[in-house]
Amino acid sequence: MSAHNVEDVYGLSPLQFGMLYHSLEDTSDTRPYMVQMTEEVEGPFDETLFGAAWQQLVDRHSILRSAFVWEGVSEPVQVVQRQAPLPFEVRDLRGLSGQEERLSTFLAEDWDRGFDLSRAPLVRVTVLRMEEERRTVVWSFHHILLDGWSVQILQKELFALYRALLGGTSAELPPTVPYRRYIEWLNSRQDDGSAAFWTDYLAGVTEPTALHIDRDTGDTGVGEFEVCASAELFARARDYAKSQRVTMNTLVQGLWSVLLSRYSRQDEVLFGSTISGRSIDLPGVESMMGLFINTLPVRGRLTGDLVVSEWLRDLQDEQLEMRQWEYCHLVDVQKHSRIPRGEPLFRSILVFENYPVVQKPSDFPEGLTRRLVNCVERTGYPLTLVVSAGRALEFRFVYDRSSFDAKTIERMAGHLESLLTSVVDSPGARIGDLNMLTVGERREVLVEWNGVSGPYPDTATIHRLV
Repeated sequence: MSAHNVEDVYGLSPLQFGMLYHSLEDTSDTRPYMVQMTEEVEGPFDETLFGAAWQQLVDRHSILRSAFVWEGVSEPVQVVQRQAPLPFEVRDLRGLSGQEERLSTFLAEDWDRGFDLSRAPLVRVTVLRMEEERRTVVWSFHHILLDGWSVQILQKELFALYRALLGGTSAELPPTVPYRRYIEWLNSRQDDGSAAFWTDYLAGVTEPTALHIDRDTGDTGVGEFEVCASAELFARARDYAKSQRVTMNTLVQGLWSVLLSRYSRQDEVLFGSTISGRSIDLPGVESMMGLFINTLPVRGRLTGDLVVSEWLRDLQDEQLEMRQWEYCHLVDVQKHSRIPRGEPLFRSILVFENYPVVQKPSDFPEGLTRRLVNCVERTGYPLTLVVSAGRALEFRFVYDRSSFDAKTIERMAGHLESLLTSVVDSPGARIGDLNMLTVGERREVLVEWNGVSGPYPDTATIHRLV
């Protein structure tokens, strides 16, 4: 890294620090915190101008020109480079046989490349020509730079720049607010009671919640399983949440708490929840690019006699109180628990995607359509549940194959959907009344496992049958 190419140097946010640490410590091939997005683009497309739009985007946002230094310094820092040429490549697969196999091979090779966190930019883009007017665009980056909210902003600006280049004009974009402002805001925080809050919140916590379903499978790598609730169930879930004055996020947190409680056979459970981190008093934070999310513990306290709706409102009140401490470093938070050093605070995290979708069809050049084909990312935790409640209610399980097999995860997804159905079917139910079994499991328990049925006369009395 050349000194004359350095524009700025500043520290890391709490989650950036955690991601850097886990990325450096990782010895597997899972590439924690790498993100690979694959999109299909159809219609007239100018790859040269598209690449130029990407470079303008990198030039515009300092976070996209950032690298990280951790050796020879007392604390890791991020270094913004004045210039950071974007790796942009076009591959022509038109007319070639085995296009899907070639694409799969490329995606695997791109993933294996990973990123050197000391070299900017931690972003690369590849366009693969599949047909004359059909292309696959692969955008890979490291999560240490961007969160999902920022990705939405980035993509909107990308196509604004691309449209302007097509028309020979300049894009009208708002002034940027550098990520440094957020780091300065974090550094300005004083001891304002966060220690007392976390000490009280984690009082009595001595170990992470065990699921009793994780084991050594002998497999390796990361698996994914996705299930989408029916439109009817999604509509009923939204109506239930609205009627009980809780958010969909709170409802999902409650469902996950109950599921973990049933699996662990414990009345108290602990899991991580990813928050936006933008509910802070910082001008322009809604439009800033960078990593603002944080992962903090959620403590579910459950007993069978609690009314679900009342318990959910209490859970939501706790989350609202926690919001003022959402900037806290997870490492510092864990110090207020009694979990031994070196042990994780939790083994599963819940990611509820509720960032604004800022793009609309009119943002794209005439005749151009795009759709997301796949998004691969790794969190560094054995089990991650990603929930999207936009046009549909989707549950995506990302799991460590060495600890969980596919059938176990599929069964867990079925249990989660059964719990949701049970909650919306019985608004006044208590936690202990909620059904977790799927239709198939209930049939197995009630019919196939019950081998004592037999014919009896209609006039027989109960005591004679017994």
